Amino acid sequence: MKTPKHFLSIAILIATFTTNVFSQDYLDKDNRYMKLTEVSTDKTYGYNINNPVKVGSEEKAIGAYLNSLKAPDGDKIHIGDMKFNINNKFGLTYCALIHEKRKDTTFIYFNTNTFVQPKAIDGFTFKTIDDLPKVVVYPDDSIVKVKTCSDTVYSVDDFLITEYIGEKPFPTKGPAFTKGLDNLKKYFKANPLTDNNAAQRVFKVSIAFIVTCDGKAGNFQIISKGTGNLETYANQVLAIVNKMPQNWQPATYKGKKVDCYQVLSFTVINGQLDKVTYM
Repeated sequence: MKTPKHFLSIAILIATFTTNVFSQDYLDKDNRYMKLTEVSTDKTYGYNINNPVKVGSEEKAIGAYLNSLKAPDGDKIHIGDMKFNINNKFGLTYCALIHEKRKDTTFIYFNTNTFVQPKAIDGFTFKTIDDLPKVVVYPDDSIVKVKTCSDTVYSVDDFLITEYIGEKPFPTKGPAFTKGLDNLKKYFKANPLTDNNAAQRVFKVSIAFIVTCDGKAGNFQIISKGTGNLETYANQVLAIVNKMPQNWQPATYKGKKVDCYQVLSFTVINGQLDKVTYM
């Protein structure tokens, strides 16, 4: 019995499609660290353009692979130049890994058209879940709590807080620090982050909180996104914001004092928190 031509065509299409299907496991929920289980014994694997690491086309796959590599001598490695699609037909990409101690660079080749379970390249091992940054969270029971004056809570117009708590009515005038933003900055300037690792980074953190109709600030929460160490640093900022002066003027709506969400947005440079704004 002959197979009908249209069935044969479908079979060929399915076979072609399944060569690119892949299912990669990750160590974390944000897919920043690829789950590797073995080291390649082929010394050309990843190092030779003709023997690339086949990560498939999944978004962030290359970065997740590189994040998961571990130098066995404890040397720190940094991701340098990345060149995408050096050969579109074969989906070839390469990336430079810069070795901090050795002061040299390793080039690794990837194939983004095909997936074969990646392995760590020769000369490296791979991270496990125990190697991932541990997030240190500021305890919820230490957060200053406030009770709103009514069931209706307003919010300043900030897309992060809208994303976090949903749509809220806007006040006529938002909450403001009684002595002005410059005075609030003095507090944050006097209370920088003391974490040495945070002091070497530049990052952004947004903290939302409620200012009640009688000017009390509380219910502080992180609304910016960050994982790993960045989440830890955000919690360190949260701890400092939680202890800031309570000198706030409430928001108003048509001349009436109301409860309202406010947001402090920080650009943290070298651990300093004085680059802060609110709406």
